[in-house]
Amino acid sequence: MRKFTIIKACATSLRSFGLVSLSFALTILTNVGLLGCDRLTHPSVEKVMLHTMKATVDGLNKESLHIRYFGATTIQIDDGNTALMIDGFFSRPGLAQMLFGKISPDIDRINYAFAKGSVGNLAAVLVAHSHYDHAMDSAFVAVRKSAVLVGSKSTAKIGRGQGLPDDRIIEVNHGDKLRYGDFIVEIFESPHSPDPWFSEDINQTLQPPARVGEYRAGKNFSFLIRHRWGTVLIHPSANFSPNLFENIKADVVFLSLGMLGSQSECFAEEYWRSVVLASKARFVVPIHWDDLLRPLDEPLLPMPYLVDDFTGGYKTLLRMAERDRISVQFMPLFQPFDIKAFQ
Repeated sequence: MRKFTIIKACATSLRSFGLVSLSFALTILTNVGLLGCDRLTHPSVEKVMLHTMKATVDGLNKESLHIRYFGATTIQIDDGNTALMIDGFFSRPGLAQMLFGKISPDIDRINYAFAKGSVGNLAAVLVAHSHYDHAMDSAFVAVRKSAVLVGSKSTAKIGRGQGLPDDRIIEVNHGDKLRYGDFIVEIFESPHSPDPWFSEDINQTLQPPARVGEYRAGKNFSFLIRHRWGTVLIHPSANFSPNLFENIKADVVFLSLGMLGSQSECFAEEYWRSVVLASKARFVVPIHWDDLLRPLDEPLLPMPYLVDDFTGGYKTLLRMAERDRISVQFMPLFQPFDIKAFQ
């Protein structure tokens, strides 16, 4: 697409001066140039709607795992007694705030998501890495929901900045295993998607409000969550480490699509093989595919055209899934689904 090529070249020029990352520059140019024109800036949701799970008529089985999706990489899993949350990002600050100001947890937006998703107390908030769209709200959520905060030393700096005591913060590394009720969580250090922005560690306590660039990534993690009723692999960044998941088995993979459309077909094939096929899962739920600048009281839309080629990445994903007879379905916001729907 010619327009994509021109704007991407402009964004690359911005980045060459050290102003912003490529992906962030693309977001800026997209939204400044075409603000408010969703049909021009975003791919159609038609394909998403065709592959979106439908709520079960008979309701939920009490003797099972229940899973909810809250956009980006935020997921809740509970068994009726214990609940875990990945990332817990609900604030989704807008463009002007990201560009010209500082960002911090938005209490009203967090409360809205809690109410819509019936979020109760949590045993743990598991943070993939410390970019704002994963970690900014995590400590606030942990405080509000009586949870421990689990993540890297960078995530721990965010937790301390929001008043979490050290006994409510757990710094983890690759291979660690944690137990919460009947859940066992195994930690895998996995690579961030290619060309990451703000990739260093956070080296001092981070207290909001703060600029988006202060939320530096630190280590990146994937989480294997085992329970007697099912096993879930959450892989929140679209990249791979060969053989990382060779010795596991999951019922469902929550698979990041973020910036996958910007990668080659060869990269996508290896990503699919190293995460989905290696884990032996037969069901994939795409995550991190939606526009992070849109609040959760509006419908989710794919990443803007000029940020990522969502359509191309998703087409490649469907081709590989059809070839390997694996189901790919998006989850709607807030609705609980029984683990059996993924098996």
